[in-house]
Amino acid sequence: MRKFARTIFLLFLLHTTVAFSQDSIYTRQLIRDLTAPDMHGRGYVKKGDKKAARYIAKVFKKEGLDPAGSKGYFQSFSFPVNTFPGKLALSINGHMLRPGVDFIIDPKCPRFEGKFSILIARGDPGSILPDKVKGRWILLDSTDIQNNLDESRYASWLKLSEHSVGRIRIEREKLTWSIGRKVDAIPSITLLKKSLPSDPKEIAISINQHFREKHLTQNVIGLVPGKLQKDSFIFITAHYDHLGRMGCTTYFPGANDNASGVSMLVNLARHYVANPPDYTIVFIAFAGEEAGLLGSRYYTENPTIPLRRIRFLLNLDLMGTGDEGVMIVNATEFPNEFYKLDSLNKVHGFLPTVGKRGKAANSDHYWFTEAGVPGFFCYTMGGIKAYHDIYDRAETLPLTRYSECHRLFVRFLDILQSGD
Repeated sequence: MRKFARTIFLLFLLHTTVAFSQDSIYTRQLIRDLTAPDMHGRGYVKKGDKKAARYIAKVFKKEGLDPAGSKGYFQSFSFPVNTFPGKLALSINGHMLRPGVDFIIDPKCPRFEGKFSILIARGDPGSILPDKVKGRWILLDSTDIQNNLDESRYASWLKLSEHSVGRIRIEREKLTWSIGRKVDAIPSITLLKKSLPSDPKEIAISINQHFREKHLTQNVIGLVPGKLQKDSFIFITAHYDHLGRMGCTTYFPGANDNASGVSMLVNLARHYVANPPDYTIVFIAFAGEEAGLLGSRYYTENPTIPLRRIRFLLNLDLMGTGDEGVMIVNATEFPNEFYKLDSLNKVHGFLPTVGKRGKAANSDHYWFTEAGVPGFFCYTMGGIKAYHDIYDRAETLPLTRYSECHRLFVRFLDILQSGD
């Protein structure tokens, strides 16, 4: 323990004289570039993910990282995905609603178009025959569950809606989108409560949908060679994909999730290019995280570097705030490493807190730790609430404790390489 404390002190003296390669202007530009409209939300319409991957590979090359994929900087793989490349329009009682603002469609929606009457789910669904819902949309007010509605009754209405041509769900607070990898039999949409007309009777809807059976995408991989132990590795990872487009006019920028994590990864790469590490450090920007941790799963099943040689993995997501500190997933799984990270923060006072969580399959660290690689998933807390919506934009991302997180991670990774 004394040796570890002495190492922290020596690193403190060293880093008070070393200029870190992270700077706010460069970081802001990275995030603006990754969230720009021509990146199309880094999803699966208009080659958004491919454009983002090429951009990141170009940055890796410019900053001096060696390629470490199976083909240069890239590692390609494919998966099925449902997309919405064209027209998306919705009106209720003739009142046009705005995609992303007033409503979202279920990511598993089929192609659909038409005008239909609405049946509002009220009363006892047992008294409603399936023939009464055929040819109609059912409106299910899921906010009623918050008002002590019998959940079994809501479930019965949901079951009855399978006989309809479509369903409308109502949410009170927030619209949150995701990625679909299959296609449902009938369409579903979700409306904000405040956007619903007082007496909904008729819905007109048009959904242009295209299912891609084998969408080809890619991880982006670079490395900085170690000066002492080239065959020992530290991995720094962050997913670059996001939700893409929902129709031809609406896209999800994904500034905090996860342009911020990619920018942190790049800034750490810049630091280690300027300050060569003892271990080789591998930097991976993963594809397919939003579709189910697909890029990281593919890598662990097809590694370009033997997994057994990875000393530690640091996976970064949601790096754009930090008002309430940073959370560490797998902290209870790797208590020695967590103690080092937490102790560094307490000595330097970077963040209000370093939170502790257990094991969770909620980001790209998961498949590595399942394969025996020790690692943390780190995300900042507090500040903005935008998440998986159209409001997660570069111009409103505060980066409150971004530079402090950067310095904490550098010191932590240096400690790991020191052997203490």
